[in-house]
Amino acid sequence: MAKFIKKISNLFLGFWVFIYILLEELIWDTIAIPVFRFVHSLKVLQRIESSVVDLNRYALLCVFLFLFIQVELLGFIAIGLLAKGSLAFGITLYIGKIPVAAFTFWLFRIAKTKLLTFAWFKVSYDFLIWIIDTIKTSAIHQSIVGQIVNLKQKLEKLLPKNWVQTVKKSSLFLSINRSRLAFIRYLKSLT
Repeated sequence: MAKFIKKISNLFLGFWVFIYILLEELIWDTIAIPVFRFVHSLKVLQRIESSVVDLNRYALLCVFLFLFIQVELLGFIAIGLLAKGSLAFGITLYIGKIPVAAFTFWLFRIAKTKLLTFAWFKVSYDFLIWIIDTIKTSAIHQSIVGQIVNLKQKLEKLLPKNWVQTVKKSSLFLSINRSRLAFIRYLKSLT
């Protein structure tokens, strides 16, 4: 019976490790961090940062929870769309929620000390950090991350040294990059 429970718990942990790595490697590192850096660099947000810090802790909690719940609901809806086979809508919705998530993360980073003054919030936050630490220190996570690192190293050996420059010079990449830069210039002009 103990072996069966251990296998079930390993399967459960393996599922969460897979989800965590998928979200961290593909979505967070690739898309969300650059969006967060861009959001953080906006002069408008830098000007309102002091105003946010001066807000009452209850107002901060309401704003943060509203944004957090909205982001999470959009994530669940996107996953539901993906599960139903609506890949384009699901991916678009998931990618579309990333700027809101980046803004929510920015807000949390600024208001963290005030938000953690709520006992239930601190307990929830500490529990979430414990779960993430448990996932990161698990043997399954270490093994998968090791395999990913090995795969990346093998791909680097197989691909020509200048493959990144070749991709960057391709017309598709250039048009995407031009569009991205034009969008960034437009957003900065709003500030």
